[in-house]
Amino acid sequence: MSKLGKISLLFAGISLVSMSIIRYIIGVWVPFCWVSLALAIFFLALTIVWDRHFLKEFFTMKTTKQGMSMGMLILLMLALLIVVNYLGGKHYKTWDFSTAQTNTLSPQSIQLVKSLNSDLKVYFFYKKGVEGNEDNRRSFRELIKKYQDESPRVQLEFVEVNERPDLAKEFGVDKGSGVVFLDYKGRRNRIEKIDEQEFTSALVKVTRTSTKTIYFTVGHGEKNLDDAKEALGLNSLKSMLENNRYTVKMLPLVQAPKVPADADVVIVAGPSQSFQEFEVNALEDYLKRGGSLFIAVEPEMSMGLDKLIKKVGIQLQNNYVMNVVDTVMGKGVNQGPTAAPIFSPTNQITKSFGQNEFTLFRYPQGLKKIEGVEGVTVDELVRTAANSAAFNNIALKGDAAQGSFALVDEATGKWQNDAKAKDFTVIVAGDVDFMTNQMLYQNLNRDLILNSIAALAKEENLISITPKEPQSTQLLLTETKFSVFLFAFIIPFPILLLGISIGLFVKRRNA
Repeated sequence: MSKLGKISLLFAGISLVSMSIIRYIIGVWVPFCWVSLALAIFFLALTIVWDRHFLKEFFTMKTTKQGMSMGMLILLMLALLIVVNYLGGKHYKTWDFSTAQTNTLSPQSIQLVKSLNSDLKVYFFYKKGVEGNEDNRRSFRELIKKYQDESPRVQLEFVEVNERPDLAKEFGVDKGSGVVFLDYKGRRNRIEKIDEQEFTSALVKVTRTSTKTIYFTVGHGEKNLDDAKEALGLNSLKSMLENNRYTVKMLPLVQAPKVPADADVVIVAGPSQSFQEFEVNALEDYLKRGGSLFIAVEPEMSMGLDKLIKKVGIQLQNNYVMNVVDTVMGKGVNQGPTAAPIFSPTNQITKSFGQNEFTLFRYPQGLKKIEGVEGVTVDELVRTAANSAAFNNIALKGDAAQGSFALVDEATGKWQNDAKAKDFTVIVAGDVDFMTNQMLYQNLNRDLILNSIAALAKEENLISITPKEPQSTQLLLTETKFSVFLFAFIIPFPILLLGISIGLFVKRRNA
């Protein structure tokens, strides 16, 4: 290649680099870029014309052709890798092989996020230098990635509080330990705990377009909704419902014996005084109109509700169900809370509950299905294990029936099989203490009551998400199996590898 050709090619390169730098710095295409591009083309053309004989000879050489073929193959491979990576980033599939499916969203979360018809903006507020922020950001990014895999409408933005004080002030953020806000169509909800349960619960709140109303009956010695100090109050339940955007109201049937039209759910929580007949008639009329009723009654305290409960196909047993445990003295009765680990696998309220989880009750009574009630279907939601006993008195003396007992039932159908009536839903619990301040947040009690109310309010997508616990896989070997494993694998395998290595060494040495 001639000296003039090399200088011309150098100027062409300088012109192209100048054009690229100017375009990058300014950010827009300016007239000078055209000048640089024209100079680059001019010098490149000059090089080709001046050294055309050299270039012709160079490109017809065998080594050049082979080099160009190899270069083209490399370019094609790079292009293929780029296309594969691009498509893999846009369309990909993941598999979760963990036993508890801890790396996969629950079906409820997937259904909810796929129903989004507008962008869901997720803001993670933090401050630089705060301890633990990086770990929180990484954990939250991994969680949100699962939602983004299901819907492109989920948008995540990390906001440094000091860099965006205007946005922090708008959302009322005054700390940087990792505060998260969800914004959907102008409706916002704040969460501070990074897990699927809390995020999906907040997602439900911002996507809900209407507010459901829940009425608690009063005037019969029911548990106090405003009592936050006593263990047996219901203030924790009330706060939890209001945090889930339910409207909680009182229902004094003795003053106005008619359930209001805006009642989505009516709850009777542990009455200690009898309902009058006209009050029971008001509840029955509500069910005939397609109402949703939750009744929690203590043993031997049906308070005039037993007839209504019988009409929906459930019989109160008026006993005391306790767990039986093995002790050094033999079998004994556990006089603490009664654990119920058996759940209906098909009902939407309990089908997400794990096999190793349970609900807790305090001296509950058993429930029994009444056969032959036309137009009504009864599903046993919660049962105790088979090692349970039911006593006829609180002293836990005398003969006790053994077996598994239903503690929570759901009845659905038409009132009195009336074709003109609308479909009703009644959930009956043989205990009220599992809803109280003391026991609400123990084990699955919170999930049971929230899921029940969501189902009664006909908000299936509000069914709460039970946290997934990682499960360990245990390898249990008997003495015989361990001996077989030791002498059939652990000892022979290294000896076999050693023998092969020695054989190869000797063979190569004598070759």
